[in-house]
Amino acid sequence: MGADPGESGEERADGHADGRVDGRAVERAEQTPEVTPEQLLALLGTPEGRADPYPVYRRLRALAPACRTARGQVYLTGHQDCADLVRDPAFRAQGPDWMDRVSPGWRERPGKVATIEAMLFRDPPDHTRLRRLVSGAFTARRLAALTPEVERLARRALDGLAEAGADGGTVDLQALLARSLPVSVIGTLVGVPEADWGLLQDSMSAMMQVVELTVDEAALAAADRGAEVLMKYFAELVAERRARPTEDLASALVAIRDTDGGLSEEELLQTLLLLFMAGVDTMVNHLVNATAAFLDHPEQAQLLRTEPALGPGAVEEALRYDPPIQILARVAGQDLTIGGAEVAAGSLVVGLLGAAGRDPARYPDPERFDITRTGAASVAFGGGMHHCLGAPLARIESAAFLPGLLTRFPGLRPAGPAVRRGMVLRGFAQFPVAIR
Repeated sequence: MGADPGESGEERADGHADGRVDGRAVERAEQTPEVTPEQLLALLGTPEGRADPYPVYRRLRALAPACRTARGQVYLTGHQDCADLVRDPAFRAQGPDWMDRVSPGWRERPGKVATIEAMLFRDPPDHTRLRRLVSGAFTARRLAALTPEVERLARRALDGLAEAGADGGTVDLQALLARSLPVSVIGTLVGVPEADWGLLQDSMSAMMQVVELTVDEAALAAADRGAEVLMKYFAELVAERRARPTEDLASALVAIRDTDGGLSEEELLQTLLLLFMAGVDTMVNHLVNATAAFLDHPEQAQLLRTEPALGPGAVEEALRYDPPIQILARVAGQDLTIGGAEVAAGSLVVGLLGAAGRDPARYPDPERFDITRTGAASVAFGGGMHHCLGAPLARIESAAFLPGLLTRFPGLRPAGPAVRRGMVLRGFAQFPVAIR
């Protein structure tokens, strides 16, 4: 999901290896009409860039449809180019073979291993095999049967918000959702007992940092510790399901592993870990990003209250307007051309999905948040063979939560400074709200 992590996983887009941002370079980029892609990409790592990357995306788009950096990476801002990137099989995942070449030490990092060897970063035939084994959990029939339970869990999350804000105090919506709706949905599906959800949260948050463009040594060390905790936990869960199977995905995958050898023990653990982490972190970010958009556009919140049938369109618009995954990278499997740029085989091509959602060539008045918008779907869930397996479930969760949130709490308002985190995974470190 992230861009080239460099030699040790710590190099920045602006060339710094220690996590610093060159303030003078940023100032020059802001004040100079003619800037380089490197200067603009450096802005994404600043607090201002994390708070609002969209002006940076617009300036990159103005430079060229495909911006090439001095290191030979190509960054795409157009919707069609990003759609081609995620759908065209000529582009490969940043898998183990590619990482061996660009970052030879990655196999010594548990956080990197647990991520890069998972299905998300694999190509056929391994990706095809692993995805086929998991896809049964996300069939239309299975999701339809799960929908009433998701709606019940959404109501429970809203009850939790009401209880937390009953005394008129401030509630951190990011923290509340991190321990309620998304984790309850994916925990139920995978088979993680509710008593364990809170135990895994800090380790998941730490491990997700390995996909960011900027990862310093402290973050990598935290990710390694998190990976060790999580892999140990899922090894124990697998042992429990072997002894006492239940009707969950963990039990189903254990049965596949033990009966026909369709996946290795390590692949089993990595798959369960990937599904659980992606189902929690990305979903929390999406729900809070969407809530922030509605609070910034109260007329759209009121429109959804009065016309609940707009719910599915509201979900799609929120995904377009401020997606939880902003950046996705692929490796060119052959010499090719994209966005008018010639790309050599083995080169990294980075799709700025957040920029694609605001492409004026695809979306009229793209800076406007409009839940009545129709037309092209966003690339928020990727596409092609790597299209997010959980996308239908994410839409069900979002449609169950957002209209209920706005209807039940019409006086919901920001209640303090919200702090953004991440460039690749766009979300909040905290998002305080008050119920009025």
